[in-house]
Amino acid sequence: MHLSDLEVLVCLAEEGSFSRVAGKLHRSQPAVSQALRRLEEAFQVQLLDRTSRRAVLTGAGRSVVDYAGRILKIWDGALKVMEERRMGSKGVLRLTGNGFLCDYLVPELIEAFRREYPAAMIEVVHCPASGIPSLLLDQDLDFGFLSYAPGHRDLESRILFRDDLVLAVPASHPLATSSSVPLRQLGGLTFVAHAARTPSRKRLDYLFGQEGIKLQVALELPGLEAIKRFVTSGAGVTILPRLCLGRELGEGLLVSPPIKATPIGRDIRVAFRRSRARSPLADAFLDLLARRYPCQAD
Repeated sequence: MHLSDLEVLVCLAEEGSFSRVAGKLHRSQPAVSQALRRLEEAFQVQLLDRTSRRAVLTGAGRSVVDYAGRILKIWDGALKVMEERRMGSKGVLRLTGNGFLCDYLVPELIEAFRREYPAAMIEVVHCPASGIPSLLLDQDLDFGFLSYAPGHRDLESRILFRDDLVLAVPASHPLATSSSVPLRQLGGLTFVAHAARTPSRKRLDYLFGQEGIKLQVALELPGLEAIKRFVTSGAGVTILPRLCLGRELGEGLLVSPPIKATPIGRDIRVAFRRSRARSPLADAFLDLLARRYPCQAD
């Protein structure tokens, strides 16, 4: 039995004639008869009243037609979804995030997504963190990446992972092999820090201020890459979000001994409009995030 045999049976119920079914389905009448015989053999029941001059279904035949119609509808739906997914794979996916996330998170997500959907066009819009909710609401964007709950009823956000601030020291530094570094010990180290009063910098200053510890900042720089380069060269140590240290830690250029203190960090989230109809491509991207970060939460 084939799926096309069910199509023959449904068509017979509608047309009541072998010749009309053959013409409608572009088959020969013998092919239509063979399809009916295969169905009767599969169900082991007579589906057509052969005493009638017209193609009249038996009671069993009418029961099978009911199920056959549902099966064909489900199959057509599956074909439509797959076609939409194939067409969607050639569409456009639009993302937004602040400079930090666009530099250290979005590129690796794009690389992973394009391995599965190489024909997809992806556009990335840089936006200050505070402006991302408004951008998602007002512009034709699929997803935004941010480090806070957007707080709008039409915006849903899901936590992807926790990005903690961590100590980073050169591989040759005496602390590189430490299993734990007391917070007070950091007061005697030379720090390389970000020149801007970023939220991370403010949280660090607050933590150390609570403990009465003053950071010895010898060098302030405008960008994270410059900070990492100077620390790698031995100019001092730093505390940065773990997300931006992936390459240096992976290659052994920097080491991150744990600090004996309450971790400081933020939740990295993906946000999108609840009322926006997602394209198949957007659904596929959301599926990638779910597989990559299986502990997502609202």
